[in-house]
Amino acid sequence: MTGCDGHERIWPGPFRLHTMTSRERFAAVINCMDGRIQTRTIDQLMTRFGARHIDNITSTGAVKHLDGAVDAIGEGLLRSVAVSIEAHGTSQVAVVAHSDCAGNPVPDAEQKTQLRNAVAVIADRFPDLEVIALFLDPKIGFERIR
Repeated sequence: MTGCDGHERIWPGPFRLHTMTSRERFAAVINCMDGRIQTRTIDQLMTRFGARHIDNITSTGAVKHLDGAVDAIGEGLLRSVAVSIEAHGTSQVAVVAHSDCAGNPVPDAEQKTQLRNAVAVIADRFPDLEVIALFLDPKIGFERIR
């Protein structure tokens, strides 16, 4: 089936969002793309936020793109947050960085500073959103960064 824009549709008709119930609650995470931390992060946030689904917004070393000055990749991450808010009613987001990051090979202390800066950027852009920062050291676990 082809839509009016000429693109082939993979579903028969327009996509329709339905009203989310509390069991379908969404939160979002801006996270490094490193597969070693994905499952642990999503599990942590489902518990911490009480969400059923986590919109996983990733980029290589994601926090470096939101470290005060937002670059083009950072703008893409922020657009994805906006989609999560609009499409899923997301009201909570976590920004997560981790030790031994190949995409952002800086000391842990610098990544923690980048996390704080990223939280400020996101909170400024989306003032009604609850934003938290977490740092994951796989040997220790998650640390909340304030």
